[in-house]
Amino acid sequence: MTGKYEIKISNNRVSFTLILERNISIIRGDSATGKTTLIGLLRDYEQHGKSSGVSVQSKKPCRVLTRDDWQERIERIRDSIIFIDEGNDFVKSERFAEVVKNSSNYYVIITRENLYQLPYSVNSILKLKTTNRRKKTYIRSYPLYDRLNNPIEQITGSDLVITEDSNAGYELFLSITQSHDVACIPANGKSNVFSQIIDHVDEKILAIADGAAFGAEVDKIYQLMEEHPNKVTLYLPESFEWLILKSGILGAQTPVDILATPSTYIDSSLYFSWEQYFTDLLIQITSNTILRYNKRHLNPVYLQPANVAKFLDAIRD
Repeated sequence: MTGKYEIKISNNRVSFTLILERNISIIRGDSATGKTTLIGLLRDYEQHGKSSGVSVQSKKPCRVLTRDDWQERIERIRDSIIFIDEGNDFVKSERFAEVVKNSSNYYVIITRENLYQLPYSVNSILKLKTTNRRKKTYIRSYPLYDRLNNPIEQITGSDLVITEDSNAGYELFLSITQSHDVACIPANGKSNVFSQIIDHVDEKILAIADGAAFGAEVDKIYQLMEEHPNKVTLYLPESFEWLILKSGILGAQTPVDILATPSTYIDSSLYFSWEQYFTDLLIQITSNTILRYNKRHLNPVYLQPANVAKFLDAIRD
């Protein structure tokens, strides 16, 4: 399934609105914030239709999944938005992740836990905003971390830059930091970013990771930032490949339309996360060109001063 969807669920007492554009969205919130009511309305509508007194406005069917026969039900459902209520422990299983990976559906999971086996975006973690007693809207839980206002100033103002991986992205950031006498180390995986920050918590840190799949990791870092204000700066672009694509380094081959509305092009049955899509897209566009991209080792062409300047401009935009 592709696309961006606005879902409105209501009865004569309450109205919920949420906007989805990725295959996995997480709804967070304390008790009595409406999560159970939302699922109850959807369940009533699914069982009784309009006679339930519930209205569901959605371009795709909305379904509620329970622990009973969850795998068989997912495998039968196509091109739908599946809601899963809090307390269904199967969402933490590797098997659930495997089934979702090749699914044509979008998933809205209500949970207060971090689901480390699922590569969901920082920007798809939602919380409830109550407009008034009746109208309730789900919005992003965390601030946007997808740009740096002044990349060079924020790099040089740091004691240490930590990158998620040791691949091409690390090599480019290492080149930039070395030219400004700033240390740069790889965390060797998104699950290690937090521990690296903890190991250097007395230093001023700039941490960089792929926001498209960093959702399960962000909460503990966010709490650490609250405890140590002005010590940690978090930069979470969609992915390193996304940065290259939007930088203009590719010239006329820059996929402007795709970058403007990614959800229109990224099929949930083919890509578990947007990061995977942008990697494949960059490899495809640059194959058989001087800018040929390799995720493991950065093509030296990207380190040319003019290209580095474009890359830094993309971080600022």
